[in-house]
Amino acid sequence: MKIIDWFNNIQKKESAVTRAMTLWLPAGQGVSSKTDYASLAQEGFTQNSVVFSCIKEIASASAGVPWVLFQQLPGGERREMSQHPLLDLIARPNPLQGKFEFVESLVCHLYLSGNTYMESVGSLNGVGLPQELYVLRPDRMKVIPDAIHYVAGYEYTVSGQKVEFPRDQILHLKLFNPLDDWYGLSPVQVAALAIDKLNSGDKWNASLLQNAAVPSGALTCKQRLTDDQFDRLKTEMRRQIQGVSNAREPLLLEQDLEWKELGISPKDMDWIEGLKMSALQVAQVFNVPPELVGLGPATYQNRKEARKALYTEVVCPFLNRLRDGLNNWLVPAFGENLFLDYDKDGIEALSEDQEALWNRVNQSEFLTVNEKRRMVGFDDVSGGDTISFNRQSNSGSESS
Repeated sequence: MKIIDWFNNIQKKESAVTRAMTLWLPAGQGVSSKTDYASLAQEGFTQNSVVFSCIKEIASASAGVPWVLFQQLPGGERREMSQHPLLDLIARPNPLQGKFEFVESLVCHLYLSGNTYMESVGSLNGVGLPQELYVLRPDRMKVIPDAIHYVAGYEYTVSGQKVEFPRDQILHLKLFNPLDDWYGLSPVQVAALAIDKLNSGDKWNASLLQNAAVPSGALTCKQRLTDDQFDRLKTEMRRQIQGVSNAREPLLLEQDLEWKELGISPKDMDWIEGLKMSALQVAQVFNVPPELVGLGPATYQNRKEARKALYTEVVCPFLNRLRDGLNNWLVPAFGENLFLDYDKDGIEALSEDQEALWNRVNQSEFLTVNEKRRMVGFDDVSGGDTISFNRQSNSGSESS
């Protein structure tokens, strides 16, 4: 098939590629996700402190960023709107959640499963403004493919009860997945091996603490013990030293019994270093600086730079994804020429960089007003295509 024909099919919403992906499905049949969300959430979030810390850092930072709404004016300028029903909806998405908890839930689902779903409630068949927004669990959602529109809708299942949603009522955000056409790739799935090693190490250490509570060692005896003596010795060992309350208690030995402590071998040291490396691998998958999750030297300056890196490399890309999704899906219901964006200037961790950018732009005398405005995120203004010289520097050069 020629490239031009392929683009024509896309414009007609009759993509041959989409039809090929859906031919093997019965009409209206949903496509299930191949990942086990329950295992990802349980072993990767509720039982692993590194994954929990990484996701909470991203979620809390993203939820705290303010949002602004602009109206596109005829001359190409944008006017910020301080009051609007859309801003009220963002501030209170539903009666049970505020903006912070709502965005936090979106982020946690996205970085656990690779998918997050938002439901719009209030408008019927495109008539009326959306009144509420809800975050839906990704493990209960199923995508219903369509040969023409790619996605026909969604199916939500709870306790055997199924609810179908039209595709315009659901916003589906997903992370890139090279092997799935409808579902995103979970970062927890990518880091599964490192997470399993960390969980196994934690369980081993907990078992060691509960069963011995003292350094590993061995009882040696010059003569062979009878079965009764051996069983009695094990019982006494458990009674005297097992459990945290008996830690470092003196051990009374009889006859020729001798206690020998066993130190940590180089092989054990390699195992401990392996656990540290696994923790760093998990942080690397989530792109969270190790200093923020207790894996690196946490001086004030290090945490400051790490916080800046978190916003620049993780939070802002997620907010870009959410902004584009809301502007394509939700904002048009509230009117034309509206644009929803997050306030990057309101991020305290990036305030120094923003201030440095403003100063650098303000001192650039070879740029036009509109070029300067574009660099700091503002729209062009009429008459702004002329170069504005810095009067202070000019007057200083004249006086000299």
